[in-house]
Amino acid sequence: MKNAIRSKTCAKTYKTAELKVTKILNKIESLKLSNSYISRLDIPRNSETKIFGKKSTGYVLWTAALIFVCLISARWVYVELLGSRNCILELPSFSKSVFRPPEDCSMCVGVDDVVRLANISAEEFEDQYAYSTTPVIVTDATDGWRALREFDFKFFAKFYSDGKMGKQINDCFYFAYKSGLNSLQEVFSMEEARANLSGQPWYVGWSTCYDQETRKLRSYYDRPYFLPRTAESDMVDWIFMGGPGQGAHMHVDSVRHMSWQAQVRGRKQWQLAPPPECLYQCRWITFVVSPGEILVVDTNRWYHKTNVLPGDISITIGAEYD
Repeated sequence: MKNAIRSKTCAKTYKTAELKVTKILNKIESLKLSNSYISRLDIPRNSETKIFGKKSTGYVLWTAALIFVCLISARWVYVELLGSRNCILELPSFSKSVFRPPEDCSMCVGVDDVVRLANISAEEFEDQYAYSTTPVIVTDATDGWRALREFDFKFFAKFYSDGKMGKQINDCFYFAYKSGLNSLQEVFSMEEARANLSGQPWYVGWSTCYDQETRKLRSYYDRPYFLPRTAESDMVDWIFMGGPGQGAHMHVDSVRHMSWQAQVRGRKQWQLAPPPECLYQCRWITFVVSPGEILVVDTNRWYHKTNVLPGDISITIGAEYD
């Protein structure tokens, strides 16, 4: 019985080999290869070169192990580094401003102060200010906003305590500034004294990036009435919050469009500085934005610094428009 099985196996192996040889011969004939060329081919003739021969088995196993380790390492890099949106190599914060193209100083020549407006039509605002470099404060654009009455530290702590949203809040932009608070989780879990501005000072900023999150927040404030009727905004809003004496350092933004910022609570002092190449032609501008006022400024071109003035916590809501 065993001999019969062995005989069938050998016959099958022989037939398979015969088919392979026939295929090779047909290929040689189709390519019209000469016998002299074929005789010079380096064809291995010993068992050591078999793909799964005894001496190559160890090599194959080591190769498989190496591939496995590489795949595990690649997955870790993606999940832990790229998946968390952290850069492997962080560039200095000033690098963007260092390599930016020089500005045309006409952007700031003759701009000596912020322009304060009220009751302006969308058409007039678009014609004169919407896409200019003149900083503008509109004083009557937040009438009726629930945000002015309801936004405070406890509101946002409760807002982001939602289970689903709580898992998402570190997936977007977050700025710790000098607070030492490395995430929104840390912000909303800080001790009560610090949250009430009687402990270590702090100031942070973050963006929304989930439609559900943005829609819920926007139910507390409206699209500013003065924006051009054709202007559109992404589903991304910005929130900046913190106590007196704190704020953003002098910097220039690298966002896509013009933006507006509504001062919901507290008073914030702004300093605008012209680009370095325009320092001898343009002036610095300093002004204060009070609760209920909306500032429109091109933060991509004006260097700017903010400082929360003594009193209430500062809360600012902002967004870009095209």
